[in-house]
Amino acid sequence: MSNIDDYTIQRIKDAADIVEVVSDFIPLKKKGVRYLGLCPFHEDRHLGSFVVYPRGQCYRCFACDAKGGTVDFLMNYAKLTFPDAIRWLGRKYNIETDMQAINITPPPARPAPPTLEMLVLPMSMVTAREHNDGNTLCKWLRSVPWDNAQRARIDSVLKEYHVGTSRQGHTIWWQIDEEQRVRTGKMMLYKSDGHRDKDARYSFDWIHSALFRDNRLPQYDEDKQEMKQTLFGMHLLDRYPTATVCIVESEKTAVLMAIAYGNNAATLWMACGGIENLNRERLKPIIERGRKVILYPDRDGVEKWQQKANALRYRLLTVDTAPVLRWWKEEDGPKADIADVVLRMICNNPHTQPMAGVEKLKEKLNLEQIDE
Repeated sequence: MSNIDDYTIQRIKDAADIVEVVSDFIPLKKKGVRYLGLCPFHEDRHLGSFVVYPRGQCYRCFACDAKGGTVDFLMNYAKLTFPDAIRWLGRKYNIETDMQAINITPPPARPAPPTLEMLVLPMSMVTAREHNDGNTLCKWLRSVPWDNAQRARIDSVLKEYHVGTSRQGHTIWWQIDEEQRVRTGKMMLYKSDGHRDKDARYSFDWIHSALFRDNRLPQYDEDKQEMKQTLFGMHLLDRYPTATVCIVESEKTAVLMAIAYGNNAATLWMACGGIENLNRERLKPIIERGRKVILYPDRDGVEKWQQKANALRYRLLTVDTAPVLRWWKEEDGPKADIADVVLRMICNNPHTQPMAGVEKLKEKLNLEQIDE
């Protein structure tokens, strides 16, 4: 009978991490935001049936339908009662329970999941889709009231970042790494006002997944290859060896900032594609080259990115919150990023001259001058 109170049980459940717990018993292989392993609940020889989801803190086997959370895993795998599973987790996460001793003797080790090859797409796939005359987002970019110098940069920026268009009208944000390997392409549908068309079918997709579904990517084997993301714009890293790398969340924002302020030789804009995608693995090529990095978080991501910056402990990395805190106005929206602020300034001040580099950008875009 359990002497563990409900408050302690909840503390232990909140502290337990599904990946850490399952990894104590079976090897896992990270693939995107998921972890794959060989299912321990049946004779599994197919990597990919057993999936662990960190965000949902759960696991599922699509072959035998085993599923649950950390406690369920221990009860099913180690044949523990609920109180004993809680005691085991309490010991692991240093949370005191009724301290009854619980030891688990794991069964014989299962083989580790095989190492998957990184998916690499042909560069010809990128160049074949660089036309953007009918691209809705590119049409919107050309409708912005740029000055002459900015407008003259639009085509060169789109070309340099390899912005593409799918047959269905998606904007393709290619992810090409520092060695010029095409990792994948992120496909997004946009409306005529430049915002995402999130209500459309397949509003978001990965190009390798779309081609695989249509039987147009025969070389892709999801059991042997995995997609590994890189930063959007990473392929320009060595082309501009002295540029400060400015990282934003959205690919659209990176392109817009490159058009607005130009001069990649001094300021190179990249995008991580999501608030959770900023990590040491993605920044590794930049850090290895000793490059200066400035993070420009969205307004609702300031605290998160400051925490990530502290965790990275890279001395040449700083976080600039001025665009979304000091320059921000209510009309920019609660989730505004630097591009929303700059677009508002451009639209309100169509005769503002372009400035090169982040420091000059700061000098130009200050509240006093904009309010004149």
